[in-house]
Amino acid sequence: MIFYTENVSELSVQYNSQQFEDVHQSWQNYWPTDNKLVLDVGAGTGRDAKWFAQQGCEVYALEPNTEMRKAGALYTQADKVIWLKDTLPELTNILALGLRFDVILVSAVWMHLAPSYRERAFRKLSNLLAANGKLVITLRHGKFTDSRVSYPVSITELEGYSHCYGLQVIHTQQADDNLNRQQVSWETVVMNLPDDGSGELLKIRHILVNDSKVATYKLALLRSLVRIAEGHPGCIIDKSDGKVAIPLGLVSLYWLKQYRCLLSFPLSSVAPQNDFDSTIHHTGIQQSSNSQKGLGFVKANWHALDEVSADDVRIGAIFTGDLAKAVTGSLADCATTIRDMPVKHLWHKHQSDKHFQVIKKPVAKQPSVFIDKEYLASFGDFILDESFWQSLKVFGGWIEPLIVNQWITQMQSYSLNQSRKVTLEQYHHALKCNGLTLNGIHSLCVQESTN
Repeated sequence: MIFYTENVSELSVQYNSQQFEDVHQSWQNYWPTDNKLVLDVGAGTGRDAKWFAQQGCEVYALEPNTEMRKAGALYTQADKVIWLKDTLPELTNILALGLRFDVILVSAVWMHLAPSYRERAFRKLSNLLAANGKLVITLRHGKFTDSRVSYPVSITELEGYSHCYGLQVIHTQQADDNLNRQQVSWETVVMNLPDDGSGELLKIRHILVNDSKVATYKLALLRSLVRIAEGHPGCIIDKSDGKVAIPLGLVSLYWLKQYRCLLSFPLSSVAPQNDFDSTIHHTGIQQSSNSQKGLGFVKANWHALDEVSADDVRIGAIFTGDLAKAVTGSLADCATTIRDMPVKHLWHKHQSDKHFQVIKKPVAKQPSVFIDKEYLASFGDFILDESFWQSLKVFGGWIEPLIVNQWITQMQSYSLNQSRKVTLEQYHHALKCNGLTLNGIHSLCVQESTN
């Protein structure tokens, strides 16, 4: 920061001597047009901010260095540019405004940000995007010959963060240095926040990335719905008034299958840390932050199915005797937890505006069970907006990798999983058992536990 304060005059001449069109030709197809809301992060002395404003955009320019910010404000004083002091990764001041931007430019900045700050910075930048907004980051390769500090950068890193936080990499390009420095080269990465036109995709992303979670229930519910929308598009039992109803028992079935994989995953046993033997309540891979409390649906019915694999509980399966009663009881227990936990705590803006509705019906335990649509519908209805359902069907391939990334990150934060030294490979295997695949996920936001 001292370097920029001491050299602001020279840097201002250097930066502003280059034309925006030359410096940013690599992403010309995505340049913003009239009336777009643009954020310039690390705006320097204002060259790019000025160009955006002259195209008719509403521009916010962030610059942490006081002298650079003063120079930028002077350079753009005839243009519509709002200057703010803000710093990556915090971005406190711009986040406080509650704005969402059509284009966010982070030019010649990322290499200054220490790798330990980058994931947090990327998450905050992605949360500032409007639907179909573009995040443009330019990467500088080559060391500085002065006192400025830089760190290695790569497209691969940004691709990983994009997978983690629900963006799509839509353009990359390499370029030589405009100042003809032989040791310096550049790469540009353009990332897009997908938009389905209904706003539902943004709701789904908000649930996954920003909603608070003390357990993995919200993730399990959304993954169940994605799987149902992709694998059972004909499961709808009612469609009216813009709503879709699917069998509650089918949602419970996918919920049960996922958690049987996770809770039965073989791990090395660990000695209890205190008089409360948490391993009794959290076998397999821990799924909630409270190691002193078990999961609400893991009851006698669940344990009666200990010899039954996740693959055995499937559409078309037949159970008799005690196993039939345990299957029905366990699906009912799962339905109760779904209704009382994730469904209750998932809403849009206001608690009264719930994403989902559950109408649960009592189901008598019978001596034999055939798992078909009629049986699954007997548990009741799971109701959601038709537009939400369509987003799950169309964008499931984009949504599921995001769910899995967030799920693994969540599990890595739990104390028992850390003490059991669960590896990244084990998390992946547990989540893709029984055909619940990872769809080629590439993850940088989920790391091997070091505890």
